This record gives sequence, C-alpha cells and structure tokens, in this order.
Amino acid sequence: MSSGIHTRRRGVLASLAVLLVAGFVSVSTPAFAHDELIGTDPAADSTVAETPSEIVLTFSGILLDDEGSTVVQVVDAACADVTDGEPVVDGVRVTQALTAAADGPVTVTWRVVSSDGHPISESYSFTIGDEPDATPCAQEEAATDGAGGAFDPTLLLVLGGVVLLAAVIVAIVVFTGRNRAPDED
Repeated sequence: MSSGIHTRRRGVLASLAVLLVAGFVSVSTPAFAHDELIGTDPAADSTVAETPSEIVLTFSGILLDDEGSTVVQVVDAACADVTDGEPVVDGVRVTQALTAAADGPVTVTWRVVSSDGHPISESYSFTIGDEPDATPCAQEEAATDGAGGAFDPTLLLVLGGVVLLAAVIVAIVVFTGRNRAPDED
C-alpha cells in the first residue's frame, strides 16, 4: 500500500513540474515577439509629388508612449531637418508632422519602445518630386544607435527559466528520494 502512495505522489509532482514548465513557456514567449513596423505613409521606397504634411508609421503592437521613448528624424537630401515638433504616439501609430518643403530623397529614422519594453529602430526612405537618382543624406543614425546598445531582457528571462526548471527537477528528485520506503524482503 505504501508503494501506491509514493507512486501517486511522484505522479502529482511530475504533473506539477509539467504545469510549471508550461506556465513558464507561455509567460516568456511574448518576449521573443517584439513589435515591428508594418506600414509607412508615404510608403518606403515610394515617390510622392510634394512634401506630405506628416508621415505615419504603423506598428504590429501598441507602443509605449513614455517621454523620450519615441524619436523620429526626417531629413532631406541636404541633411536638413524637415520635422515639425515631436512625434505623436497613438496606440500602434506614430505620426510626425513635417514643416519644410523638400525635394529628392527623404530619410526617415525612427526609434520606438515596443509593448514588451524593448526598443526597436530602423530607417527607410522615400522620394519627393522627380529626383530619384539624387543621393540621400548620409546622416548619423542617432535614433538607431541608442537602441542598438539597449539591454534586451529576453536572455535574462530564458536563463531564469532554465535555473527555475533545474531547481524544480532537483526538488522533485530530492523529495521523491526521501519519501521512498526501504525495500522489504
């Protein structure tokens, strides 16, 4: 009879370990799926007749709108800033007003903080008018440099999960080993 109790106890402990691992995997999975840019207006690599009043960036998830978390730089071929004011975050969209008329290639460099707290950044360009062969501004990518060196908590979450799983396995082995009844002859 004692053997049946130990077998059930081991089964319960094994089930708890499986549930714990499943819970960890379901909680940590979103850290691997950072938001991403899914659309721009004007579209990347497009040509528009005149300078738009604003650009709109659309992302796959709701962005954090803390002060300083969103940066948008828009420059023309002469590296002149054509933005007007600060970018406006509204859910999955970032709107940046433009002020100056520009011709030729326009470079948009952006940095945002995605819903998982991870900064993401990139740049793209579009052309205004009939100068598609003009050379775009060779600006320093200040918005992307800040995100490139940012701390990514994903590795820390994975390592923490591995340590937690190892601790659970050790606890199960120790617990089941202590509660075994000595073999009777």
